Amino acid sequence: MRRWVIVVCAVLVVVLTAAVLVWLLLEAGADPGRRMEAIKTGFTVGLAGGGSVVLFLAVRRQWHQEVIAVHTTRDADERRLTDLYVKATEHLGSPLAQVRVAGLYALERLAQEYHHQRQVVADVIAAYLRMPYHQAEDLEAEQELHVRRAAGKILTGNLRGPDPWQVTLDLSGATLVDFNARQCVFPGGLNCEGATFIGIARFTDARFAGVARFVDVSFRGTSRFTGVVFEDDALFDGVRSSDTRWFLGAKLTNLKAVLEIPGFHVAPDGTITPDAPAR
Repeated sequence: MRRWVIVVCAVLVVVLTAAVLVWLLLEAGADPGRRMEAIKTGFTVGLAGGGSVVLFLAVRRQWHQEVIAVHTTRDADERRLTDLYVKATEHLGSPLAQVRVAGLYALERLAQEYHHQRQVVADVIAAYLRMPYHQAEDLEAEQELHVRRAAGKILTGNLRGPDPWQVTLDLSGATLVDFNARQCVFPGGLNCEGATFIGIARFTDARFAGVARFVDVSFRGTSRFTGVVFEDDALFDGVRSSDTRWFLGAKLTNLKAVLEIPGFHVAPDGTITPDAPAR
């Protein structure tokens, strides 16, 4: 509050007190007893007015202190969030596999504590999985497989259950190891275009609320899509697999959506059904 406002309030209190006092003295006339009561009443009004101003200033000061405390707490939280994020992402660049795994779990803990950061954390983990990986038979490559398995487990583990992350995943070109997305919910869909799945790729009973893009995907192991529910486009062109991709019980709930799965079509009830063999 500006100082001139306080001065104006003080002047108004003084003027009001003087006015009330003059009016009461005029009403009291020449009677000494009534004049004494008029003076007491006038100063009482002045004290009440001054007390009101002081009370208002005290309330405003308390409110101002509370606002400062809220901003201080918010700034401390933001600094803590930034520190945690920077440290976790620095771990991902470590040459030691165990340090990279620790960084992944630190990011997961950050997302659990700060819900508004879940999309950011999911993007960082997905970006790590999109980094080039050259499979080789050495200790470093074997350790990297464990790191990627942990990263995939963190993503899929938080896409199921009572409080799944409301995120969109872009795993295009990623290398995924034993990706277990069973009963996962993909609210923003899943982009796996050009991705490589090593080991078991399980999407049993998963639900895709957005576009499921599996174009030019390479499955180097078992792949299962049993009971999958597609609520949007399902694109599986150019999929390379050494294992039959089962879509038993899979459904497309939006009949206006695009289904591109070679060898399958959509039945009138939305069930994804294998094409009849050519005669």
